[in-house]
Amino acid sequence: MDVQTGNRRAALRAVLGLALAAALPARGAEPQAPLKLATHPYAGTLSLISTHRPLQQYLSKSLQRPVDFFTAANFDAFVDSLMAGEYDIVLCPPHFAVLAMEKGYLPLFHYRARLEPILAVRRDGPIKGPLDLRGKTIAMADRSAFIRIVIVRWLADHGLVAGRDYRILERPTHAASMTAAVLGEADAGLATTTAIKQLVPDVQAQLRAVSSGLSFPHLFTLAHRRLGAAEIERVRVALQTFSESAPEGREFFAKSAYIGFEPVSQEALDSLRPYVETYRQMSAER
Repeated sequence: MDVQTGNRRAALRAVLGLALAAALPARGAEPQAPLKLATHPYAGTLSLISTHRPLQQYLSKSLQRPVDFFTAANFDAFVDSLMAGEYDIVLCPPHFAVLAMEKGYLPLFHYRARLEPILAVRRDGPIKGPLDLRGKTIAMADRSAFIRIVIVRWLADHGLVAGRDYRILERPTHAASMTAAVLGEADAGLATTTAIKQLVPDVQAQLRAVSSGLSFPHLFTLAHRRLGAAEIERVRVALQTFSESAPEGREFFAKSAYIGFEPVSQEALDSLRPYVETYRQMSAER
């Protein structure tokens, strides 16, 4: 072997060694703990995992660290974990988001789709508007759910009071509420325009939406301050890229009907204040 060939091989070994060293964690460095990405239990656990897998995987790839997905057994358990700061990145209803901001979370985005409470009724049924619900049964998820607070208030504005003019059938999720309407267990199921689009096609085909005419900022995405300003900015940029150009984002937003992310405005926060106060009062009465 001539000197020139030996030098080239030595140089190649040096370059490969540097590349390998750069790819491996520093000796003695602690591996980064997985980030905890969570959302509230508006649907069954397996459905939530499936819906959010593109986002989970993209964040892990973009941030170059593991990301684990979490939800909770019920709304109360979710709120307890949220208020305790157990999640790093969270997607949650707007009233919970406002409360989370008081507990160390920073709002990054909310979904571009509007949060529009609807009553899902059987497609061939007679219900057209709120007055048709007198004497009927409405399936609803947890009493702390934002859309339940909103729709109970909306029905009251039309002279309908729960327990007097209509019956509430308790169901664990919004999806289960719509299923109750399909099965005839209830005359209507409380949900949102996005939730009904997330149902499997054959179930969607059996339902139609009775609009409340109400519209709010959709689910918020927040990050906990403990991540630090630099990591939160990395999360923000990753989410924005996911929304605007990533193939995984196109898959996620097509499947969920959330359209994309948009920044949180003060106007959006101000629109939520009355419902946040209603939730506080409800919580105090428990």
